[in-house]
Amino acid sequence: MTFRFTSILTNDGKLYVTGSTLRTGFGSDLSEFKQYPQFKNNNTIIKDISCGYDMFAIFTQDNEIWVQGKFNGINSNESSVIRKIQTGNNLANDLSTYNQIKCSDKNLIFFLQSNSYLSQDLEKLLKNGYFSDCNIQNIPVHKILIETRIGKAFDLIKKYLESNCKLNEIQDLLKWIYCDEMINFKRTNEILNHFGIQNAQKTKLLKNDLKQLLFDEQTSDFKIVMKNEDDEEDEEEELYIHKFILAARSGLFLNMFQNLEENLQKVKDYSGKSLETIELLISFLYTDELPITADTDQEFIKEEFEDIVEYYQLNPTIPMMDIFEKCSNK
Repeated sequence: MTFRFTSILTNDGKLYVTGSTLRTGFGSDLSEFKQYPQFKNNNTIIKDISCGYDMFAIFTQDNEIWVQGKFNGINSNESSVIRKIQTGNNLANDLSTYNQIKCSDKNLIFFLQSNSYLSQDLEKLLKNGYFSDCNIQNIPVHKILIETRIGKAFDLIKKYLESNCKLNEIQDLLKWIYCDEMINFKRTNEILNHFGIQNAQKTKLLKNDLKQLLFDEQTSDFKIVMKNEDDEEDEEEELYIHKFILAARSGLFLNMFQNLEENLQKVKDYSGKSLETIELLISFLYTDELPITADTDQEFIKEEFEDIVEYYQLNPTIPMMDIFEKCSNK
């Protein structure tokens, strides 16, 4: 919804609009909703819509993007005509991992990665500050995450932001750091460019940055000690993790960490799950991916993953078995 018009996307992929015809060409008014004419008489299924200040974008199930209104500085009679965006040599391949679009300001459009449960969960850290260890403008943050995403020392980042950025600009940057989402596309990119990051939405995905932290002993602040029951020598294996990541993603880990005594350095895992499953689970919590290989006992792991969402109190919307099937078929 914008100040010029309102749009509704139905569950079966149909679009209805009402509001001003200025620059949008919708041919509707505030008295009634009308089905969007360009897609009314064909089989196009619309997957997502987004309204900008003076523009409108449509993302179809065939991975096509159509826009209407002001776009990329266009301010002419063309703004009332719907047109398909051409980006790259193969638009369908470029957008195959996306299912949402978002318009920002009046000249910009950008994409949000599809079903990013990682982003949804890490957004809790911005709201609740679980296990934060520093702050920027009195906002609780996590030093290692800031450094990993920006690629600079935390003190340098903090000094620049507090000296050169408004509070809302810092909040927008943190939204990108924790959620891979840009609110103010132009200003956030200006800040990232200062730190040497170009084209952040393609070159700096959250899951790729967190992959650098996976099982990293040097940056971790906790270790889980596991016994491999298949090991004849009954040896223990230490899994190095970051409390704030696991706490954000799993209710079980959040409760465990919140109730640990301050001097407790390690904890046994009594879930009854195999070491391989726990390693895969933690990999998923960091990246939204499961590193399944030809050597993985897929049938056994699949059985254990059937109840893992409930047991570890993960985001209930996560289709763990769908993700397992997708990763195992790569």
